[in-house]
Amino acid sequence: MKNLIVVLTLNFIVLGFCKEITFEEGLQLLYKNNAQLKVLESKLIQAKYKKFETFSSWLPKATIQAQYTKLSQPQMDISKLPPQQRMFFENMMSPTLISDKLYSLNFNISQLVFSSGKIYSAYRISCLNYEIAKYEYEKTKQDLEIQYKEMFLKTLLAKKVLEVQKKAVEIAEENYKVSSEMYKEGRVSYLDYSSAKLNYSNAKISLLKMKNSYELAKEGLKNLLCLDTIVEPVGELESFYKEYSYELKKLEENIKDMYEIKIVDTQRKILVNNLHIVRTESLPIISLIGNYSWTVDDYERNFDEWDDRYNWVVVLNWPIFSSGATFSKYKQARENVKQVEIAKKQLFDGLKLQLSSLYLTYQQLQETLKLSKENLDVAEENYKVAKNYYLEGRISYIELLQAELSLSSSKVNYYQSLAEYIIICEKLKKFGGVL
Repeated sequence: MKNLIVVLTLNFIVLGFCKEITFEEGLQLLYKNNAQLKVLESKLIQAKYKKFETFSSWLPKATIQAQYTKLSQPQMDISKLPPQQRMFFENMMSPTLISDKLYSLNFNISQLVFSSGKIYSAYRISCLNYEIAKYEYEKTKQDLEIQYKEMFLKTLLAKKVLEVQKKAVEIAEENYKVSSEMYKEGRVSYLDYSSAKLNYSNAKISLLKMKNSYELAKEGLKNLLCLDTIVEPVGELESFYKEYSYELKKLEENIKDMYEIKIVDTQRKILVNNLHIVRTESLPIISLIGNYSWTVDDYERNFDEWDDRYNWVVVLNWPIFSSGATFSKYKQARENVKQVEIAKKQLFDGLKLQLSSLYLTYQQLQETLKLSKENLDVAEENYKVAKNYYLEGRISYIELLQAELSLSSSKVNYYQSLAEYIIICEKLKKFGGVL
């Protein structure tokens, strides 16, 4: 009774900390909780505002500046002049000349008129960086979806195989007990008895391994979904099965449209635009600057008494000699473009090799799944026949148990082949080409 209470209590505790999820629920949790996606979402927002920051270089800039200045002495000292002359100079001259205390207010506006294409190239680079951020987000999302489906299916597989293995242990135990009794009665040989004992021990070892695999699969799923509690996947492996037909040639044609290739192509465009920026370092830049200032010796005066002035300045900045620095930068930028082109070829070849490996595995698993299903059908039919024969007394109980054990083994092989086939098809979807 006490043991029953302990078992029930442990089951209650485990269920309390275990959450059942369907595949779609887990997928939504992946989108919501995964740390990688959150970081890339943040980078995407960052790249978006970087675009606007670069675009603002084309727009005018305005500043307001307030200033107080205390001079050791005024530029023109009229304190020693007669009162009438001093009053004349105070009325006729700017306070900036005759006062040692100055209050000034400045309004400045500047506008870039011509940059030889430097700002345009910088803006293009920020747009291309935004595209890379989008590609990286979509690529990571795609990879995580594949990883999540693989882990979900492997967890379901481990759960299914664990159920089959528990049944196999029960069958092996029963087979061992019957063989033991028959051996004592001299009805079976020692070899049959020891084989039954060995099968029972191996079945228990396999069960322990499957329990461990199942717990590890659930732990991995929990970590991927960034959850605090262990999750229990709900569903059947068969519900994920779909027949796909892939052609290697079409899959290879789709490599150029993969996110990995798009990212490298965009990086090359960035480096080409960087070449243009380096080239503009030896070209002129024209800016227009306007300034309006108000100055007074006493800020309490009426605003119309303040001395106001303005000026407009056109600035031409043209670097005519850099001692070869610009040329060196340009050559470095050219080499960067070449390196990316080489990296793209290596990446393309690597993806092509990866595709070939996946496709060969797909063909193998396609055939393996077909054979596993045929073996399962045969094992089910054999078990039905063996069961009928046993009821008719035509075979022994041990032979019936062996047929049931063979059925369990066929189920495990079928479920493993099914899960591996679904996973490999999911990985091939990354290359497109589903017919």
